Amino acid sequence: MRLCRPSLFLTIALLATSNQPSAPAESDTTPQKQDSGQQGTRPKLLNSPFAPYPEEARKKQIEGKVTLSIVVDAKGRVSDATPLSGPPELFQAAIDSVRQWQYEPPTHAPVTIPVEISYGFPKECPAPISDQGEVEVSGRLLNKDGKVVGMSESDDYATPPYPVEDRKAGASGTMVLSVVLDTEGRVNEIHVVKSLSPHLDEAAVKTVRTWKFKLINGKLGDPPNDFQVRIIYRAACIPQF
Repeated sequence: MRLCRPSLFLTIALLATSNQPSAPAESDTTPQKQDSGQQGTRPKLLNSPFAPYPEEARKKQIEGKVTLSIVVDAKGRVSDATPLSGPPELFQAAIDSVRQWQYEPPTHAPVTIPVEISYGFPKECPAPISDQGEVEVSGRLLNKDGKVVGMSESDDYATPPYPVEDRKAGASGTMVLSVVLDTEGRVNEIHVVKSLSPHLDEAAVKTVRTWKFKLINGKLGDPPNDFQVRIIYRAACIPQF
């Protein structure tokens, strides 16, 4: 069995800009904070990898926004980083992150820039207003009484997609598929018992057809050979700090 793991999010922005729920980005409209006597445009951020979310902070569900003052040197690298505010448990991860960033070499170096990194856990919310989606899948086969009678033979089976258009249309919840297996554990027939949307159903059916199962008790092909697979589609919103 494999279940999806709740996703984490990290976003970056210049000080005083709003959080973005997608890829890291910086605003070009926020004025640059520079050392006294320096002039020039703010250097463009070229690469912004993140250090791993601190394991202890993840376990304790610590989230929030870390504000730092960073210094970009003549080669576009971050030569210094000082945390100004935010959860202390996230300071080192934020420093480790910005130390890896690469900017275009500034015209007048060094340049001091305030930035923010937001750390957090998406929260379940109504699908139409959600920022992202998660799919929780299980390789378990259930009989009509909900008892586990079989398992997928691989923990590396494909996960059904969760297209944005389906999520924004309000499709979320639990889908139930009925499968009939051949004697080798491959899906021979598949039917939708509980639908979420025609498009989502079609994509899930196509994916589950690639799975292979084995029974815990009994033999494949012996009646009754009508099992259920449940797939949970969850819409999530990124909290604003």
